[in-house]
Amino acid sequence: MTKVQKRLINAYAILLLANRIELENIPAIGMTLENGTKSTIRQETEVRKAEIEIERLTQ
Repeated sequence: MTKVQKRLINAYAILLLANRIELENIPAIGMTLENGTKSTIRQETEVRKAEIEIERLTQ
């Protein structure tokens, strides 16, 4: 995952949390994670959104 992809995923996750964008509007562009696993921008955005929600709930 590149730095640009990480920033894009974070931005999409924030927009999802703010209800400014629907998940279906996030592109399902393929990518390779740092561990070699295949994923998509959409899937990783869902994961990042969940991570942000967990961080907020456990503070």
